[in-house]
Amino acid sequence: MLNARLYRTSWIVAGVALIVALLTLEAPSATLEPKLPSAFDSASALRLSQQMAGVAPERPAGSEADSRAAEWVRARLAEIPRGGQVQTQEFVARTAAGRLTLRNLYLVVPGAGDGAGRGGILVVAPRDTPRGVRAGTSGTGVMIELATLMAKTSHRRPFLFVSTDGSTVGGAGMRWFLSRFSSFDIAGAVVLDDPATAVGDVITIWSLGTDGRSALDLARTAATTAAPARADPMPSFGQQLVNAAVPQTFGDQGPLVAAGIPAVTLSARSDSPLRRGPADPTERRMQQVGDASFRLLAALDAAETIPGPTRAVTIGNKTLRGGIVRIALLLLAIPVLVASIDVLSRLRQGRIPVAPGFAALTVRVAPALAVVIVGYAMVLAGLLPGTAAGGLPQPQDVPLDATAGLGLALSGLAGVGALFAARRFIGRVGASPASEAAAALLLIALLLVVAWAVRPATLILALPVAHAALLATAASRRWAVAALAGIAILPLLILVASTAAILDRNPFFAAWYTFATSVSAVRGSVGVTLAALFAACFWALAVLVVFRARKGRLGVSIESSGRRRRRVTPRSGRPEPRW
Repeated sequence: MLNARLYRTSWIVAGVALIVALLTLEAPSATLEPKLPSAFDSASALRLSQQMAGVAPERPAGSEADSRAAEWVRARLAEIPRGGQVQTQEFVARTAAGRLTLRNLYLVVPGAGDGAGRGGILVVAPRDTPRGVRAGTSGTGVMIELATLMAKTSHRRPFLFVSTDGSTVGGAGMRWFLSRFSSFDIAGAVVLDDPATAVGDVITIWSLGTDGRSALDLARTAATTAAPARADPMPSFGQQLVNAAVPQTFGDQGPLVAAGIPAVTLSARSDSPLRRGPADPTERRMQQVGDASFRLLAALDAAETIPGPTRAVTIGNKTLRGGIVRIALLLLAIPVLVASIDVLSRLRQGRIPVAPGFAALTVRVAPALAVVIVGYAMVLAGLLPGTAAGGLPQPQDVPLDATAGLGLALSGLAGVGALFAARRFIGRVGASPASEAAAALLLIALLLVVAWAVRPATLILALPVAHAALLATAASRRWAVAALAGIAILPLLILVASTAAILDRNPFFAAWYTFATSVSAVRGSVGVTLAALFAACFWALAVLVVFRARKGRLGVSIESSGRRRRRVTPRSGRPEPRW
C-alpha cells in the first residue's frame, strides 16, 4: 500500500519546509505598561466580598439566592459616583433542567471623551455558582471596588463593569451580553473569576477562547502587571496544541475571545469549573489581585491599540504566529497527501476498481454515525445530558448515573447493531481489501484537506492517526503494527487526560464527559462528522492489515494483494469470516 521511498522523500521536503517555518519564531511583542500607581482599597473589597457571601452564600443560576445577590450588586453599583444608572439585561437560558430566567447587571463609567472612539474596557465578575458551591464572591468585591476607584480616576476610555449571570450555564450571561450591548465598541476585557480564594502569591491567567484562539499578548501584559504577585506560566507547547484542537474553557473570557475581543480572566485556580477555594479571601490577597487588576486596566486605557486574539503558540520564550502554525500543519500532512496520489496512480495501473472500496467505506461509517445519531436522540429524550444554553455544561450536570448509563447502553447497542449489519452489506459489495484500503487512504487525504480548510487545529489530533494508519499498511512485523496502533490511539488518550485535568476528575469520567458533550452537538457537528468518517477509514485500513497478517503477507504491495474471496478451509470446511 505504501511507497516507502516516496513517503520518505515527502518527509524530507516537509521537514526542510518545517525548519524554515520554525526560523520565523519571534520574540514576544512589548507588553503594555501601566502609567498610574494603584490606590486599590483591599479592606473595602474584602468587606464587599464578605457582605455578598452573607446575602447569598450559594447562588445557582436562576435561583432565589441568585436574585438576592443581583439586587445586592445593583445597590452597590448604584452607589458609585459618576456611574450613571445601573442597567439590567434579563434573558432566558434553556438547559436540561429547564428554562432559567437570568439577569446581567452593568454600569458604565465614562472616560474623558477622547478615548471613546478607541473602544471601551470591559470588567466582568461572574455572579452565579454551581449547585452546592460556596465561593465566587471575591471577584464581585474586587470589581465593585475597581468601579469606585475608576470613577474617581482620570482615564480616557469608558469602562464597563458587568456582573454576569449564567457563567455556570455555558457562559450564557456573557454570550447574551455580547449579542445585545452596542453603546460602544469593546477594545478589551478583564474577567475576575474568584481570584482571591487561594493561598500564596500566584494569580492564574486564562486566555483561551471557545474557538481555539487566545489573547496571547494580553495574557503577557496581565502577567507583567501582576507583580509582585506571580502569574502562572503559560501552558506548555503540547497543551497549547490540544487547547487549539479541542478548546475547553469555563471562563467568561472564552466567548469574548471567540468574538474577536482580547480578554483574560484573573483567577485563583486553573481554567476549570468553580469550586470551593483552598482559603477564604484575605485583605493581603485582595490587595494583590486589586493592584494587578488596576494596573492592567490602566495599561489598557493608555494603549493606543490592544492586540487582538491570535492562533499563535509559544515555544519557550518565542512566538510562532498563527499563519505559520497553519502552514506547518499542512506541511505535516504532505506525506499522506503524496501517498494518496501515488496509490491512486497505482490503482489505475493495476486496474483495481476503487468504486467498490468507496461503497464499502460508506457502509463502514454507519456504526459511528449510529452511535452519534442515537446518542443525540437520547439527549433529546433526556437520557443523556444536553447542552447548557448551547455551551459546555458543568461536570456535575453530566452525571454518569443510571439514566445516563441507559442512554449510553442504547447508543452502544445501536453501534454494535450497525456494525454487524455493516459487515453483512460489505460482503455483498465485494470490495477487495486493497481497493477498500486505497479508497480509505484517498478519503483520509481529502478529510485532512477539508479539516485544514475548515478547522486547521483538528489536524493536531488527526495527523498522528493518519500517519500511523498509513505506515501500518507497510509494516512487516506484528510488533510494528501494535506500536503503530498505540500511536493511533495516543491523541485520544491525550485528549482524555487533558480533559480530566481541566475537570479535576478521573480519566473515565473525562472520557464520558467528552462523549456526552460531543453527541449533544455542543462542540459542533463538524468535528463529530470528521471523526465518524476517519473511524470508517481506519477500520478499512485495519481490515487490510489484519487480512495480510492472517495470510503471512504483511508489507506486500497493493498490486499483489488481489481481490478478497471467500474460500473453504481444508480443516473445517467453513468459509473464512469477513472483517
